Amino acid sequence: MRVLAAAFLAVLTACPLWGQPLYSFEPIAFGPPAPQARTDGTAVYDPQGRRLYVFAGRAGTRRNDLWAYAFDQAAWVALQPQGAAPPARDGHTMVFDSARRRLIVFGGQASSFFNDVWAYAIEADRWTRLDASGPAPNIRYGHSAIADPRRDRMVISHGFTDEGRFDDTWAFDFAANAWTEISPARRPLRRCLHRAAYDPARDRMLLYGGCASGAGPCPLDDLWAFDLAANAWTQLASGPPGREFYGVGFDSEADRMVIFGGRASGALLGDVRTFDPAANAWQEPEFSGPGPSARSRVEGAFVDGMGVVFFGGSTAGGRSTNELWLFAAAGPEVSVEGVANAFNFAPGGVAPGEIVSLFVRGGGPLQGVSAQFGPDGRLPFELAGVTVAWNGMTSPLYFVSDEQINAQVPYETAAATELELTVTHRGRSSAAATVRATPTKAGLFPVVLNQDGTVNSAANPAAAGTVVVLFLTGQGVTTPPSVTGALPMNGYPEPVAPVVVEVGGEALEILFKGQAPLTAGVMQINARLGSGAGALAVRVRVGDAVSQAGVVVWTAR
Repeated sequence: MRVLAAAFLAVLTACPLWGQPLYSFEPIAFGPPAPQARTDGTAVYDPQGRRLYVFAGRAGTRRNDLWAYAFDQAAWVALQPQGAAPPARDGHTMVFDSARRRLIVFGGQASSFFNDVWAYAIEADRWTRLDASGPAPNIRYGHSAIADPRRDRMVISHGFTDEGRFDDTWAFDFAANAWTEISPARRPLRRCLHRAAYDPARDRMLLYGGCASGAGPCPLDDLWAFDLAANAWTQLASGPPGREFYGVGFDSEADRMVIFGGRASGALLGDVRTFDPAANAWQEPEFSGPGPSARSRVEGAFVDGMGVVFFGGSTAGGRSTNELWLFAAAGPEVSVEGVANAFNFAPGGVAPGEIVSLFVRGGGPLQGVSAQFGPDGRLPFELAGVTVAWNGMTSPLYFVSDEQINAQVPYETAAATELELTVTHRGRSSAAATVRATPTKAGLFPVVLNQDGTVNSAANPAAAGTVVVLFLTGQGVTTPPSVTGALPMNGYPEPVAPVVVEVGGEALEILFKGQAPLTAGVMQINARLGSGAGALAVRVRVGDAVSQAGVVVWTAR
């Protein structure tokens, strides 16, 4: 069943590319629980788990809590890791060790400053302090850091303590747990309260702005690149108006560094600037729609297939926020090209509860995103900035991309004979498409299981008289009523419409016909085979709807 449940999510997931010149801000909505509003925390994205991790910062007091925003569940998760946690702090850095799937925390301050290194192992859900050998960087706050995946290390630079500001650069070897100073003779001016980003195409660290009070201007507007192979700094094009405490993320798909907000001469900033490394040029991009208010002490991270997200920060009047915003290329105008059953791709109307494939243009992220059932056993109704509505009722989403969306038609549409379908992506909505509503729509999944759970085939036929397992979507309303987008909670609801299964023209005894485990919108049918042999055609009737031709059961006497 788990194999089949995974297969249901993987139908038609092609994602081509086309130009997207405009940008947009999209607020990412979430309900409780959620991290407290905060400043000076850290945010790092794990592409394998599709989660944004937020650690520590100031939320009234300094904290050491760890949260994860699960994009596939559209929800925050409060983590309670094993092991002793790092002491509460702010102004630290955190990077992602992709080889070991860890978060690496360095430095920051509380009542004093830190230069400790901590690792959070995501799969083990455990904090560990890493005892580094040899000399280490001085204690510091307001520094910058990146992960250098080619050399399996973290690189940190600049920062300050109450003794002053730094201009040194250090590398922490993940395998050896050892620091090495890699500061060249020529260095950017000593500073703090800046950020850095990793430019993967050019294998370098980009460091921009910050504050050099006591050593130079505050804020700064200079941009530097640190060649990670040669350990050499090079000054690049001067940036936008100088700032400190801004958020940053490097969009590797668009090949752009994106900065948002910050503070300059005591004033909060709310602008967005991008740096094009290929052209060595800064731009102020155009974006449609409203954006977040001006803020500083905000954190940024790039999310593949979506864009750069910004979390938290300090807004007008010194108020902290826990808002989460996505800044990304605004897609082309959204349009709906077609609607079909997700299991057999048959058009011609939709049934309540049916899983459908919507064929769209500009309807989702360039890289497809698959959903997961959340801790409450439900699919998300918003995924990667995408929502689907039928007469205003939103759909649970299995998968979204710019060409295809797999969604469940709400059971609440059962009384309708016609539905107005709209797809919205990052604030842009398609024109309403009119779709016929039908009580049932029998789409048979083209994989049959034998009684022992193996896949039926010519090389693995079912014995006469044994049980085969079929899966279908479009069974319509159920008794007891199924919950839209939810796993079966209390029993396995059966379709109200009558169900008939024929194999090789022979009606079979149905042993079970209810909602399939680990799914929403899928009916499982267990039926006992008759005496036929060979490749026998399967036909399932649910109410007035009949499944497609082409599905067979291989049987042997």
